Amino acid sequence: MTRERMRIASVLFAFAIVFTSLCVFSYTQKSATWDEPQHLVRGCLGWRGDHRFDPEHPPLLRLWDTLPIRDFKCDTTVIDKISPDDFAGLGQFQYAQITLYKMNDADRLLYRARFMNVLLGVLLGVLVFAWAYEWLGFWPATGALVLFAFEPNLMAHSSLVTTDLGSTCFIFGTLYFLWRTCRQLSAGNLTGLTVFFVLAIISKFTAILLAPIIIILLGIWAYRYKKIGVAAGIVVGLALAAWLAIWAIYGFQYAPSANPNWLFHFESDRPLPVAARLVEWADAHQLFPNAFSQGLILTQIKAQSRGAYLAGAINSTGWWYYFPFAFLIKTPVALLALLAGGLILAGKLWRKFLDTPVFIILPALLYVGTAMTQRLNIGVRHILPVYPLAILLGASALTWLLRREKQTIALGLIGLFGLTGFEFSRAYPDPLSFFNTLIGGPDNGDKYLVDSNLDWGQDLKGLKRWMDANDVRFINLCYFGTADPAYYGIQCALLPGSMLLTTSQMPQLPGYVAISVTNLRGVYFKEHLRRFYAPFLTQRLVVKIGQSILIYRCETSWWPPASGK
Repeated sequence: MTRERMRIASVLFAFAIVFTSLCVFSYTQKSATWDEPQHLVRGCLGWRGDHRFDPEHPPLLRLWDTLPIRDFKCDTTVIDKISPDDFAGLGQFQYAQITLYKMNDADRLLYRARFMNVLLGVLLGVLVFAWAYEWLGFWPATGALVLFAFEPNLMAHSSLVTTDLGSTCFIFGTLYFLWRTCRQLSAGNLTGLTVFFVLAIISKFTAILLAPIIIILLGIWAYRYKKIGVAAGIVVGLALAAWLAIWAIYGFQYAPSANPNWLFHFESDRPLPVAARLVEWADAHQLFPNAFSQGLILTQIKAQSRGAYLAGAINSTGWWYYFPFAFLIKTPVALLALLAGGLILAGKLWRKFLDTPVFIILPALLYVGTAMTQRLNIGVRHILPVYPLAILLGASALTWLLRREKQTIALGLIGLFGLTGFEFSRAYPDPLSFFNTLIGGPDNGDKYLVDSNLDWGQDLKGLKRWMDANDVRFINLCYFGTADPAYYGIQCALLPGSMLLTTSQMPQLPGYVAISVTNLRGVYFKEHLRRFYAPFLTQRLVVKIGQSILIYRCETSWWPPASGK
């Protein structure tokens, strides 16, 4: 092995150990987030050929995460007795909670599945290094890997059983091999492009955005090098491979399960977009599995209206600037600075824009631009594919810095990576709740964003640890999440607005009141519940658990008389 290969292997090995260790320690401190029980149950059922659970995403990543789980207990006959429309709504949440927390050891299964997702995080880091190395060289690539390893948003979603990180990995891999293919047309690069594109398509519906990105970038390449026929052939080949992969991941069966009469058919109470109408036509002709085509429609329906919170304001249609604002305050300052430097360099070196920067900037702009047109404003995770691209572009600014005088290099690197470490340490082991120093760090996060940006139901274990340490045997809990407090030994009164699945209780006072910050901000509440909890916004806080659960002491009722009836 050459010296160059040795140092590459050493850097990648060190990254894998550090990143994996940080992720594992973090996720063992956390209860399930809102979506994780559904994703885990979906994967376990998928291995049994049952695709009726949670069709909002294709099954690949859920199958991957649950690959090591072989002792999952469930009763699928229950699903046969529920209509598809009812099951796709509240029914699947009830089924997931009962199955995971009553019939199985939830944390044991979650830990296995979360580790599988960590492996995809490691793969994504390796891909970032590989692209940066080929484009910029060893030291900028190493710097990019450091930025990746301590990027809280990527770490947070690498540690959860969801589709966000895995789809980001496959989308980035697709762009990387598309870039390589346009630099050197070879069987290896075409194979890499095809594999990652197919994996992305059968992981998450938003990966469909890769289609116009690939067509545009291949079109630019074909025009520059007179390879229009080759580009067209690549597009057709990718489309055919994706179509075959979609059928394969659903077991080449049209119906979601062995029950041929149990089929999805979602209707919207408002006109669907033209694309959704086309999907309905495709489903009518069975061009795709029923769970795939109808799942795509379901995601469109659910995106029509959703509670959203931004800097104290609440609405159901979102804001066009939500994602740029969320990116600005949820991204480490050092990465923001390097990204700005990378964009400036791309502008100065505009003659080389089509060589590499266009493969980074164009996809990022399309993803953010598309997100800005949507009404689903619940988390920066919906633009997670932008993060590895931002790191890659930031690495180009590192290249400029490394060419300066030694003293400038030293001061610049100390400043950038010192700030990265400082901001990371303020949030860890709660990377999901990261906010940068531009707004004062994680302590101020809920003033601007909640839901999956901060509070996703992940801190029940932290709440239980606090209760044990302070000899608190019973607590009044308003919980935003789908995990089961009883599973963690939390004895509580579940207050109005707690979860979807329980009958609410009035508080037992005097006593402690624990409120998930998403509920405190009233994002998904009607006005009477917002008034019910509003007094806590000005009440003295006892302690904050993992930034997501706030604990108060109440001796008597706090709510206005009319709200407590």
